[in-house]
Amino acid sequence: MINNFLIWLLDYVHYVLLLTITIGILRIKYLKNELKFIWYFILLGAFSEASTRTISYFHPTLNILPGLHLYTILEFITIGLFYHTYFGNFFNRKILPFTLLGFILLSIINAFWIQGIFNFNTYASGLEGILIIFLSLSCFYKMLIELDTRDPTKQPIFWINSGFLFYFAGSLFIFILSNFIKEDNYLLSLAWGMHAFLMLILHIFLAIGLWHSHRR
Repeated sequence: MINNFLIWLLDYVHYVLLLTITIGILRIKYLKNELKFIWYFILLGAFSEASTRTISYFHPTLNILPGLHLYTILEFITIGLFYHTYFGNFFNRKILPFTLLGFILLSIINAFWIQGIFNFNTYASGLEGILIIFLSLSCFYKMLIELDTRDPTKQPIFWINSGFLFYFAGSLFIFILSNFIKEDNYLLSLAWGMHAFLMLILHIFLAIGLWHSHRR
């Protein structure tokens, strides 16, 4: 039953974007500073999903993986700027900009000279996952030592950061696992069904975070 649910989720998880977009529109006036980059992240995901499905519908044989290489770079930029703005002077402000530039450079090298632009970018996605896990743990550390509320679950950063940690930690495991089961289509479908479930949880957490954005 769970297997069937995960495979079914692959075709319908993109509808959860409607939830985060709706909440974002309702709370748009509160989406300032670091929260505006979460709004950009959601819009980027919606545009990527819509364009991918449109291209696949009209040109089903076209390889769309080059777009994934670009999406991974843009995704990390928006998330990196979110954390950069939130951290402020908590860490050396030069660290994240140099990390972003380094990631962009390595992703381009991977796309054109290592894995190839027409192949799945497991190296870049894996590196992105490791970096965002580190950033999310650092975010929790900052929240802990600067705790200024008795109920952190009412703060948008708590939910957004939890969503990123949950999603990228799970996705990193799936990317590693997919390299060992790439010959088994059924197991691959289950693995990407798990990825769809992680995406569902991420956007639910983002929606909750955006809903609490007026408490920022």
